Amino acid sequence: MAFWKILGLVCLLLAAGFGGYWFGATSERLHKFDENEVRHPHPESNDHQLTGVVVDNKQAGHLTLSPEVIKSLNVQVAAARRAPQTEPLVLAGSLFLDSSHLAVVHTRFTGEVVRVGEVPDSHPANNSGSDAVRQVRAGDAVKKNDILAVIWSKEIGEKKSDLVESLSRRNSSKATLERLEGLEKGSVSGQVVRDARRQYESDLIAVERAERTLRSWKETEAEIAEVYAEAERIVRGESPKDSRVRETWANVEIRAPLDGVVLERNISLGEIVETGFDMFKIADVSRMGVLANVYEEDISKLTSLPEEQRKWKVRLKAEPESEAISGVFEVIGHVIDPGQHTAAVVGWITNPNQRFRTGQFITATIELPGPSDAILIPNAAVIDQGASATVFVATDSASQDVTARQVSVLRRGRDFALIRQSPVPNESPFDSLREGELVITSGNLELFGVLQDNPPTTAAK
Repeated sequence: MAFWKILGLVCLLLAAGFGGYWFGATSERLHKFDENEVRHPHPESNDHQLTGVVVDNKQAGHLTLSPEVIKSLNVQVAAARRAPQTEPLVLAGSLFLDSSHLAVVHTRFTGEVVRVGEVPDSHPANNSGSDAVRQVRAGDAVKKNDILAVIWSKEIGEKKSDLVESLSRRNSSKATLERLEGLEKGSVSGQVVRDARRQYESDLIAVERAERTLRSWKETEAEIAEVYAEAERIVRGESPKDSRVRETWANVEIRAPLDGVVLERNISLGEIVETGFDMFKIADVSRMGVLANVYEEDISKLTSLPEEQRKWKVRLKAEPESEAISGVFEVIGHVIDPGQHTAAVVGWITNPNQRFRTGQFITATIELPGPSDAILIPNAAVIDQGASATVFVATDSASQDVTARQVSVLRRGRDFALIRQSPVPNESPFDSLREGELVITSGNLELFGVLQDNPPTTAAK
């Protein structure tokens, strides 16, 4: 036990001695370094101290550059030009189907699909020639009133039979009334005649009710005429001349409600369909809806446009070099998306040759009236200073004499900035640019640093 205590004490003494030695050596090195710094201090560095740049103390912001500085800084200039009369506002969005040109096809009666509409088959499997047909499917073009399907329905068959029965009763009661009215007066009581007339009127009402029911179910005039012809044939006791009448007695034809393209077909031959089931979806794709998003700071630009100027040109995002399609926008949304801070803009474009598809991404370009008193310069020429901005203007293309000007930036684009020419109320004064003046687009940051290190004298100000 005593051995371990002695060993621990020895280790502690060794550690203390080593630590004291390291501390003393480090202090001595630091002391020597400080003495050396006092004897040989580093010269002050100045990143903006450029040889060959002369600051004019008499004219604020004026610099004279030597050719060497111009070359070393790669000083480049661009001419200021008048802002265009219109400026594009590009919105991102997508295409959608116009709901006013979209139809969902249902059956009015529960029944069995006994036939599916047919279209010419341009690629028949068995080389059956130009008369080959196939069932209609998604992607096929149809015309209004084309047959899409035929449903066998018990309800429609029963209602037609009710009309036949009502017609038969009407004819019978009419014949009875005419016979009673033709008898000599007094041979039958007046009550019998009145009862016969009442029965005839009741049968007329039953016929009218059955016929109106069929019409409300959108049975055509030709189909109702077939029911009348069938009733007359039965009264005369004749056998049916056309078996097609009996075969199609309970059939309901489902027809296309408009010209368009079949987007969906959801039935098969022999399937039992219920009312409310979406059998087909058909859309007129000759006109497409456009849904674009506009940032809230640009909404006022759109709302200020008169109705006749609310036009745009739409291009597919996947085909930026393709020809743009002209259209109009009608609705500017009143709800701002809290995530993107955008509002919806809805409009329309024509769709020649069915080139566009619903859901495709697009860019919509709106030409807005440009400012009448603005100058356009490259973004690289503008040096931002918070609320203000500085631009260096060269007297000529040699760029040896340059002057800094405080300008007012009206708006920035992706590559260019609009510089305001005329002052507005409650705005700080600024310098103007003239069309054709040369602004420095490269090396201007270094020149701005020189001005910062050499502020103008009171006389120059």
